[in-house]
Amino acid sequence: KDQEYTLVARSRPRLVREVMAELEDAYPAVRDYTDAQRERTAEDVSHIVEFLTAALYTDDEELFTGFLLWTAEVLAARGVPSASLLPALTLLGRRLVDFPRAVAMLRAGADRLTRTPPTAPHPTA
Repeated sequence: KDQEYTLVARSRPRLVREVMAELEDAYPAVRDYTDAQRERTAEDVSHIVEFLTAALYTDDEELFTGFLLWTAEVLAARGVPSASLLPALTLLGRRLVDFPRAVAMLRAGADRLTRTPPTAPHPTA
């Protein structure tokens, strides 16, 4: 549909690798993650990029921010703070500085996450 969408979509594997490589410094709790937790984190970062590209393609910021809020809920249910998403968004933004729509969506997502705390996990019966 447009060059920004195409270039971000093609860059997904590289973006995920680069964000994961720097996430330990940006979010030190990652240093203590098990291999399974690291794998889940890489999947989460990959999904973030996938939804970012879908939002770019459809020109629908709400698609992206809604996905981030949903992801925050899933993380909260796993006992992972939703704030753990913010460093990944920041790192992606640094790599996508030449893509103004992508950066704007990443910022909107970060703003929405900081304004909308996830629902507390419901106790099971």
